[in-house]
Amino acid sequence: MARGIPAVIRSTRGQAVIEFALVLPILLLVCFGITEFGRAWMTMNILTSAAREGVRLAAVTAPDVAAVTQRVQDVCDAARVVPSVITVVPPDPADLNRRVSVTVETEFEVFSVRVLSFRGTIPLRTTSIMRHES
Repeated sequence: MARGIPAVIRSTRGQAVIEFALVLPILLLVCFGITEFGRAWMTMNILTSAAREGVRLAAVTAPDVAAVTQRVQDVCDAARVVPSVITVVPPDPADLNRRVSVTVETEFEVFSVRVLSFRGTIPLRTTSIMRHES
């Protein structure tokens, strides 16, 4: 029985290397996925803040589309996010609620997928609505 144990030990010498080679791609995919999800969440929070800033400006002043768009652009520029579309909808005089809305859209580019030779973007969009104070 003493002679059989060294034979078993010798036969499993490269087992750890093979297991690591099989698990490493999955581990890297999970790590990159967590990183990219965090970046997407941060970008969505920036877009939400920019839309909220713009709609607040439109709600407390006369809704000047150029000024609101500039405010949204300033917030996005401060965070180095490039919005693809900024939509400002002024209040409708026939609407009793007199709602103002600002929509901000961007294309989120996934970096770690690009590293793995896959390219992709995720469209992110947020809308803020407030009642116009007049």
